[in-house]
Amino acid sequence: MIVWPDAELVVIDYFSEILNGVWACNQLPPAEEFNARLPIIDVTRVAGLRVADTWSDGYLVDEPVIDLDIWAATPESGATTAARSVAALVAMRGYRAHGVAVGRVKGITGPRPRPDVSQTISRLGVTATVPLRLI
Repeated sequence: MIVWPDAELVVIDYFSEILNGVWACNQLPPAEEFNARLPIIDVTRVAGLRVADTWSDGYLVDEPVIDLDIWAATPESGATTAARSVAALVAMRGYRAHGVAVGRVKGITGPRPRPDVSQTISRLGVTATVPLRLI
């Protein structure tokens, strides 16, 4: 039996290491702390396929589709944080944590605006596939 690590935590730990000044999480902070934590990147696995065996090399592969919700205090800060998150995802290849190695990130969509109930917060979205291989 193979137990895969949480792909969200792999991305959160990586972002926490390289994106200074950004709060990466998979659960938003309480409302009373929200504005103080901006900019925030909320990491969610929304889909993805685990391959138990491949025809060529037998590697076990998890290909989670990771969705990023990015909140910032201003549109400029949101755009900067989104651009940094995309650059970080692209540079993530080779990162090792939680017993996996990250492959070439693919399928990046966004950054794109997302609706939010607040008129004072900028919210953007990015989605990518972050392949993981057990090590």
